[in-house]
Amino acid sequence: MIVKPQGWVILKFSTPADTFYKIFSSWRGGYLDGDSWRLSSGSDKPPTLSECRNYWVWEQVSGSCYHLSINGEDGCSHFTAQVLGNILIQSGENDVSIERVKLTSILN
Repeated sequence: MIVKPQGWVILKFSTPADTFYKIFSSWRGGYLDGDSWRLSSGSDKPPTLSECRNYWVWEQVSGSCYHLSINGEDGCSHFTAQVLGNILIQSGENDVSIERVKLTSILN
């Protein structure tokens, strides 16, 4: 499955044994349907730039593939930003640290 969010944020999950990255994706809804969000299954490898250079391609452990617009980083609506904040305040629970990171910090 290919997922194409309007906006996205990278979350770094760290445990004592492992580090991996998940994509918090968001879409703006219309009048009849509200904004929506999705958290990817994660990956321990960085994304690659598409041939057209318009989006990042990032395969996740579930088998889904995210196509992330190069201009979509940090794109959230008011609602999805609140959801993201609720995820981030869980950092430290069950020995899992969660932090928001920029794509440039994980590219090789």
